[in-house]
Amino acid sequence: MPKRSLDDIFEEDDELGLLNVKLGSSNVTTDADRVRAKFEEINAFIDRYGRVPGEGEKPSVSERSLQISLNSISSNSDYLAELSLIDKHGLLSESKVIETPKSLDDILAEDDDILSTPSDVIFEYKHAQPPKARPDRVSERKQCEEFEQFKPLFDECAADIKSGRRKTRKFANEQEIGAGQFFILNGIMVYVAEVHDPHIRNGKRNARLRLIFGNGTEGNNLLRSLATELYKDPHGRRVTEIEAGPLFSDKPEEGDTQTGILYVVKSLSEDPQIKDLDGTLFKIGFTKSRIETRIQNAKDDPTFLMAPVQPVKTYSLYNIDRVKLENLIHKFFASACLDIEIKDRFGKSVRPREWFLLTVESIDEAVRRLIDGTITNYRFNGDTGQIERLPTL
Repeated sequence: MPKRSLDDIFEEDDELGLLNVKLGSSNVTTDADRVRAKFEEINAFIDRYGRVPGEGEKPSVSERSLQISLNSISSNSDYLAELSLIDKHGLLSESKVIETPKSLDDILAEDDDILSTPSDVIFEYKHAQPPKARPDRVSERKQCEEFEQFKPLFDECAADIKSGRRKTRKFANEQEIGAGQFFILNGIMVYVAEVHDPHIRNGKRNARLRLIFGNGTEGNNLLRSLATELYKDPHGRRVTEIEAGPLFSDKPEEGDTQTGILYVVKSLSEDPQIKDLDGTLFKIGFTKSRIETRIQNAKDDPTFLMAPVQPVKTYSLYNIDRVKLENLIHKFFASACLDIEIKDRFGKSVRPREWFLLTVESIDEAVRRLIDGTITNYRFNGDTGQIERLPTL
């Protein structure tokens, strides 16, 4: 039997009526059907909530969608006749006259939903997280009104770097930050003038610093913030202290024991009677800790004249009785001791006994003679400000 083609099959009588398919009205959805269904949905909304879609205080996305559909249906006269039979709430009782806008200004001036969409609710500010907490204080640089007071310190430090008395080292340890120290940040020299509120947070040292910048500005930064910026700066540097030289080498011989530090500082007080002595008034002190720790609260310490100080020189002491050395050098310069009375924070009078009217060169010489044992052959002349050899018998 030859193979039958598709045409042969369709030419045969359809005895079972397989190809006799009638499309019922339920199989086709017209635009009118969709509009009618949407209008019934609007009626159901009014029945449930007792209000027209869009009249709520904060309409949802679905309610806004119904509102837009109702506006669209009401403005189309093609649906009014058919929908009037199910308009049980009188939504279509007043026909709307739509005027074609003639300009963009006309469109924007209309109080309708031409430019609205169900997604407009995304602009409503709700269910938002509260703003993140911000620091109590955010440091900003400002003009330093007292910069003329600090400028000589910057000039002196720059000269010391140029002469080799000071060195610059790559910043590597935030524990090195203390009052009276210099750093270089983003090419600008920074001076730590004051240290306030030292504390430990998360196991790490922190404090509030008053920083003076070489460009004439100042900031009130946290210690760790300064450290972070110095770490980030590939050229961030720490400026070393002035070393005393071979007298007290920072590389002691084997078996030597460090017993403390002799330091020399100058006052940065704004008190006229102290400020007038700048360059000739120095405090000679001793400490077992780092000098930065010793002077960090100078402005609240009457022994520092209740003012910040600037380190001038330090000497590392090895194998020396610190107390005896302190008594000896203070006794040696007794005639140059400044007689001054200072009020502490509580109004109590204090007479600091470690401030002397002399030169750094005189201090250098006195220390050297203390170490080599020849100090007994000399005395300090308070009238001339010189160290003189005692007459021999």
